[in-house]
This record gives sequence, structure tokens and C-alpha cells, in this order.
Amino acid sequence: MTTPEEPDGGGAPPGRPRLLQGSGAGLAGLLFAVLFVVGFAILDQVPQSATTAELTEFYEGAGGNGLIVAGFYLVPFSGLSFLWFVAASRHRLSSLARREDRLLDTVQLAAGVLFVAMMYVASAAAVTGVSAVRLGGAGAGLVPLEQAATMTAYAQSLLTIYAFRTAGVFIMASTTRALRARLFPRWFAVLSYVAVVVLLLAVTDVRAVVLLVPLWVAAASAVILFRRATGQLEVA
Repeated sequence: MTTPEEPDGGGAPPGRPRLLQGSGAGLAGLLFAVLFVVGFAILDQVPQSATTAELTEFYEGAGGNGLIVAGFYLVPFSGLSFLWFVAASRHRLSSLARREDRLLDTVQLAAGVLFVAMMYVASAAAVTGVSAVRLGGAGAGLVPLEQAATMTAYAQSLLTIYAFRTAGVFIMASTTRALRARLFPRWFAVLSYVAVVVLLLAVTDVRAVVLLVPLWVAAASAVILFRRATGQLEVA
């Protein structure tokens, strides 16, 4: 049984760590959700059926500016935020768990890191065309922009087929650990497992599936922050 004298997250006064622990995971998760949705919404604006001249005009205009902002800043920082969410949530779960499951802990970490890696590759592929036009130097406009369509299709396939299935494994491992540690309420765990099934089995052409991961991370972050603030995780 935890006593007031027992440290809980360092030498801070009793009560204060209980209020703040989990805030790192919660805030990082919310930041990831916002940056991810905005970033990939912008990257998804590349014309799918366009001529070379139309693609060149898009890359050289405001559309290209948006791609650069999304690909060079929003998506990279969303990945860093997700990694912080993974690290902070694993730390929080380890402090709450009565019995640590090393297998699930490893799966959670590996799936989270792999998801970010594939997210970065998909983003890099999506900005290949604008990078060639804007950063390729003299004659960059002569680059065969037909290849941009191939890179865009590659980015979408990598994200929807591989990255989000990996994210499903991450959600499954995270939810199982959080449920055992009593960090997630049972109703949220049930919804999380439903999301896992959708991510693993859904038709990849459905755009709405892309939103499941940031929505889950945002919801999980809100649960962590709310349950910390209301003191619902006191361990007897």
C-alpha cells in the first residue's frame, strides 16, 4: 500500500507528482494528433490526375508552399511528438503496473518506432515532386514530374497498408497494458480494440481510416490527463 512517505516520481512533495504524472504523454499525444491531421491533410492535396504543366504550376505556387511546410515541419514534429507520447506512456504504465509484461512492452515500443519510421518515409515520398522543383536548382522544372504520381501512390500505400496496420498493433499492445494497469477505463479499451480490428482489416481506400490513429492518440491522451487530474488512479 502506497504511503505518503513513499516517493512517486522523484523528490517532489506528495500529491503534486500524482497530479502531473502522465501530463507528458497526454500533451505529446494531443500535439501529435493536431500536427498529423493538419500535415497529412495538406500532403493529400497533390493533384492525382494532372498534366506535367499543371503539376509544375501546383508545386511552384501556394500548393507547393503548403507541401513544404507540411513535409518539412508538421509531419517531422508530429513524429517526434508521437515518440514522446510512446516514451511517456510506457513510463507511466511501468509505474502503475503491478506485474510488468516485457513482451507487450517490447511490442508497444517496436510498433511505435516502426510506425513513425514509415510515416516519415511516406511523407518524404509525398514531397519528392515539390523538392525536385523547388530545391533541384537550375532546370529543376524539367524533371519528369510524371514520377510524382508514382511517389504519391507509394506514399499512400505505405501509410494506409503498412503504417496503419503497425499502428493497430501499437494500439492493441498499449490498450492491453493500460487496461491491466487500470489506466484506461474498460469502455475505452473496448473502443480501442474495435479500432484495432478496423486498422488491421479495413479496406485501405477508405480515407476515414487514416484518422483513426490520431483520434485514438488524442482520446487516449485526454483519458490520461483527465484521470490524472481527478485522481482516479490512486493505487491501494
